[in-house]
Amino acid sequence: MKPWPALLLLAAAPVQAAPSDPTRYAACIQLAGKDPARALQMAHGWRLEGGGVAARHCLAVAQMRAGHHGAALQSYEAAGLASEAARDSQTVPLWRQAAEAAMIAGRPADALRFLDHALARAAGSELSPRAEADLLALRAEVQVELGRPAPALADLARATSLSPDFFMAWLLKATLARRGGDLATAEAALVKAADLAPQSPDVELEAGNLAAAKGNMTLARQAWEAAAADGLGTPAGQAASAALGRIAPVLPEKPLTGERMPATPR
Repeated sequence: MKPWPALLLLAAAPVQAAPSDPTRYAACIQLAGKDPARALQMAHGWRLEGGGVAARHCLAVAQMRAGHHGAALQSYEAAGLASEAARDSQTVPLWRQAAEAAMIAGRPADALRFLDHALARAAGSELSPRAEADLLALRAEVQVELGRPAPALADLARATSLSPDFFMAWLLKATLARRGGDLATAEAALVKAADLAPQSPDVELEAGNLAAAKGNMTLARQAWEAAAADGLGTPAGQAASAALGRIAPVLPEKPLTGERMPATPR
């Protein structure tokens, strides 16, 4: 439901943590973005020295950057489990990053498992309502990838209840309801999203999609044109432009030919 490759930036970011050696941790994460091969060596050595969660996390980031996705998911899971055992503050962000990495790797089942860990607060972390809503919205997207719309809608219902001002959860709910043919629920959710983010290209794109589903192509064209203009260079803008391209062009009243029109009727 959104461009997963963009999550690579998130999957390579440092977690909000307090590692035993913060200077080494920061250097390792920075190196992973510039030279993954060297970062792999650094992280492996640090892990063997007893670097703990921070070393495992840096190893996972370096492996993702190097394209070793399977190994990276194993390292993320090891980091998450170690964080749970240590009952530190890294647990939830680690599991979230692990889920993002799993989606990049095309393994949504692993992403679901990692998000279940995050939402279970296995280390006793206290989540704010907005943070929990964010995890639920991400899990809903994963459920969609797995072809499970009902659990996805349940997650989105919970997310919008926890954080009513979280427009993306409303937008995802509108999109999923429309895809399932429930246009009334889709419209109600989209109205909420539009109230919270009226000039969002994503909201305008979905407004066009919903209008098209209802057969109102005039309104659909207007919404897609707005999304294409407001979201120039964004995935939403590109999708809106593609939708506009699929609309049959309006034909001229008279066919155009290469012949000159006669001066008088024949």
